[in-house]
Amino acid sequence: MASRSLQLPFRAGMLFLRLVKMLLRLCLSVALAAALPSPGWSQQKKAPRRADIEILRIISQRQEGRIHYEGAWKLTGAKPVAGLVMRLDFYESRGVLLSVQSIRLEEATLRPGEEKEFQVQGKDVPRAVSFRISATDSGGRDLTLAGDGPYPLD
Repeated sequence: MASRSLQLPFRAGMLFLRLVKMLLRLCLSVALAAALPSPGWSQQKKAPRRADIEILRIISQRQEGRIHYEGAWKLTGAKPVAGLVMRLDFYESRGVLLSVQSIRLEEATLRPGEEKEFQVQGKDVPRAVSFRISATDSGGRDLTLAGDGPYPLD
């Protein structure tokens, strides 16, 4: 008889633990469902950000340990830009980044809609076959670019 009386509290304890586990699972699933966005919300997409600068054309040419760049760009953003610094990322044939260079293109404040041509030069990067462009203003604010590359190195 003593063995039966010991088994009843053990079984009751197991049932209580199962009930607690079920309640925890229910609470967690309700919390997760509340945290996830509704299907209608996820279908709303932000409009893509308009580019601040558009690269109209760019040509590169290697000469005597230097790379000469010639091209044109247009300020397409709505805000004026104080100075323009072009950052060039150079890549080898497998797409591995080899070097980064920054070249100041313009020091004056640029107005929206303004188009400018440029001729600058930078150091040659051995083994580089292509480059990508990014830009900042003179204060270091990142600008979005249309036509950032990659461009071949000639």
